[in-house]
Amino acid sequence: MRDLFGNSMRTSLHFFLSRLSRLRWQFVSNRPIASITWSAIRRIGKSKLLSLTIIVPFIGSLLLFNQHIVDLLTLSPDLVAHWMKLPEGTADVVARQITLSRLYYVYFGLTFLGFGSALFSLSCPQIVKDYASSTEYVQAENLITTTTRIALIVSQISISFTQWAGGEFSMMPGVIRRLGLPSDFMNLYSVAILEVFSELPEEFPSGDDPISNTDHPFYDDEGRPNSDRIALALISGRRVVQGFVRALGKVAGTDKYRNDMLALHYLALDNTKPRLRVFVSFLYASGFILLSIPTVITFAQVSWHLLN
Repeated sequence: MRDLFGNSMRTSLHFFLSRLSRLRWQFVSNRPIASITWSAIRRIGKSKLLSLTIIVPFIGSLLLFNQHIVDLLTLSPDLVAHWMKLPEGTADVVARQITLSRLYYVYFGLTFLGFGSALFSLSCPQIVKDYASSTEYVQAENLITTTTRIALIVSQISISFTQWAGGEFSMMPGVIRRLGLPSDFMNLYSVAILEVFSELPEEFPSGDDPISNTDHPFYDDEGRPNSDRIALALISGRRVVQGFVRALGKVAGTDKYRNDMLALHYLALDNTKPRLRVFVSFLYASGFILLSIPTVITFAQVSWHLLN
């Protein structure tokens, strides 16, 4: 009997652990942080009405807990007494208590939204604030972006790529990379940078020695161009690859690849500061939940009263 019970417990524990492992794998594979981009938060953060909540943490208590405002917002004692079947003389106190409790929800809800709006305004990249998507950014910047700026953009997106790719030069925690890896950005960078690399000349105008398949750091062990190594070379600052960096930036700035580089620039900015993006989203979500509580309570009370 004990053996049967022990086997049953082990089987249940094994099932529970395997199920937990599967749920964990699904959670990580969905990359929840990657879905919380600055452009997604922007839909809320750019609201002019919501931006006004920035002042609530500073003057909210003066407004919401002002005696005159509380008196103005106090629920009707007669209505409270009717709904809650209260005896005479107690409705005023109960109505005032209910009003104050709802003002607490409003105050803390607006405070959370205010902090979220402040962090969004301070932390969201300006390009993402100005453009709702990479398509808008590319259309607006395509004709005015110079080749020199494209070369700078290539360096910036290479830094973002190496951070997300991991390795010895990445300062990003592993759990953040697994949960927030921006697949669109990583895939587009890998394809675009290899296409640009394929069009480079054999020798570069800098006067450096030609880069051959045997001695340069851009190929993997099987002799194929490697996007990770190309990105590291672009940000390494080594003098031996400066000719390569200039040549690649020049090719990337041509009409053929300009749109891809601009799109990568937007995507790189859109996925910066992953922990801060999660925190801002948490503040917004908490604020809306707190503000909705009085509404839900009122709706439930009115519905219950009508049904009864």
